[in-house]
Amino acid sequence: MIWKKTIYDSLTGCATLCNEFATECSNCDNIEDCYRSIFLNLDCADMCRNLAILYVRGSENARLLAQACIEVCEKCAQEVVQFNSERAQQVYAMCKQTICSCVSIIEMGSQTEIDAKNPTVTPTSLFYGIDLRETLYN
Repeated sequence: MIWKKTIYDSLTGCATLCNEFATECSNCDNIEDCYRSIFLNLDCADMCRNLAILYVRGSENARLLAQACIEVCEKCAQEVVQFNSERAQQVYAMCKQTICSCVSIIEMGSQTEIDAKNPTVTPTSLFYGIDLRETLYN
């Protein structure tokens, strides 16, 4: 999987923004009315943060979490629409952007599977150069 900083930034940005929005909601006067929004934003933040970790690590499980992250981000975005604040609009936009990043992660994984089944280039690894040198000198 080829690592893209924009995807990582989207995931961590969404996690941060959703955490901040949940904190703002928990400070409102009618906190009982905001429970669902608080919990969904915290879920979204946790999901995005964990996916960012798996993505950077290059984990094969990043695609699985990306699928779940799409669902959580969609729920979070739908929930914040009811709020009429600039921060809610930012959360909505960030969740939508993160959904696109999750789709990219899923598509990258599919491309990796295709490349593994039909290798058209010489595989490279940390030890590939060492292998060549040994071949040349032996």
